[in-house]
Amino acid sequence: NTPIQKATTGISGLDDILLGGLPAGRTTLISGGPGTGKTVVALQFLLEGIRLGEPGIFLTMEERAEGIRENAASLGWDLPRYEEQGSLFLFDARLDPQAVLSGSFDLSALLAIIGGAAEAMGAKRIVIDALDMLMRVFDDPREARNQIYALHEWLANRQLTVILTAKAAATGEIIHPYDFLDFMADCVIFLDNRVTDQLSTRRLRVIKFRGSNFSRSENPYIITDKGIRFIPMTGLELSHAPLGTHVSSGQADFDKILGGGFRQASCALISGTTGTGKTTLASTFARAACARGERVLYLDFEESQDALVSGMLSAGIDLRPAIEAGRLKGACDDARSDGRGRTLDPHDRHHG
Repeated sequence: NTPIQKATTGISGLDDILLGGLPAGRTTLISGGPGTGKTVVALQFLLEGIRLGEPGIFLTMEERAEGIRENAASLGWDLPRYEEQGSLFLFDARLDPQAVLSGSFDLSALLAIIGGAAEAMGAKRIVIDALDMLMRVFDDPREARNQIYALHEWLANRQLTVILTAKAAATGEIIHPYDFLDFMADCVIFLDNRVTDQLSTRRLRVIKFRGSNFSRSENPYIITDKGIRFIPMTGLELSHAPLGTHVSSGQADFDKILGGGFRQASCALISGTTGTGKTTLASTFARAACARGERVLYLDFEESQDALVSGMLSAGIDLRPAIEAGRLKGACDDARSDGRGRTLDPHDRHHG
């Protein structure tokens, strides 16, 4: 059998989950709740196409085009530059909420706009963002089905690689009465943002992919200030280096107990109740490593930076020289915060 052609997304980890990318010349449906990154994935997909010399079209059915540009700029993406180059066509296809529908309605005008732009710029990739907003126009579910199928066939006949986005509930069900979208699309991806024990986690699940295998696990992902990053669970493997030579803990007697100190490429867990010296041992190790000319990253999820430095002074451990020399870098942050740690600075008097 001839393997299905795929279009790379350029998104870290996603192509590994999809075993190569989205189906080229076919339709992919991405559904999910608010804040799950549907539009971010779609934009990154278009930008990757532009990088590969494949112009793209983005139709927004819900958000203002200017809002799309502003949101993209916050991720470092200059959409106006690509629009000026002619490699991106950003079209505001929102329906006027005050408009009154009179008589029959179809997608012929929209298809004419897409077709004209695609032919003029040689577009290969198209995104229709918030397709569910368009379907609200149709009072008759049967007519809505016919029109969406017509759109699907029109796009497929032109060998365009398409992403449709739609809202979905936490259960994965699309929030509208037209569940046929799941059956129509060649690839269906569900994005989920769930909260467990007050901690938010985002996960992706590929529901189907016609003609191709794919990762069937739930795969976590994060949205950063540079875009979205997926962590393929099936791609994880144990490839760490073997344990190396001994490294001093910074305390000679403790090194004897450990048989020479900690082992390189190892992970040591120090546990104990309050006041047993866990932080003291960690700070002793960090100071000793810096004294050897090594660089240390110190993460503290309990104390502020001032409290850490000051507390260790009472134990005879001065971390300030290592910090000022640039050998000790770290962050003091609450584990339940937004993850924006603060760099250790002995001159900073603000608690993180």
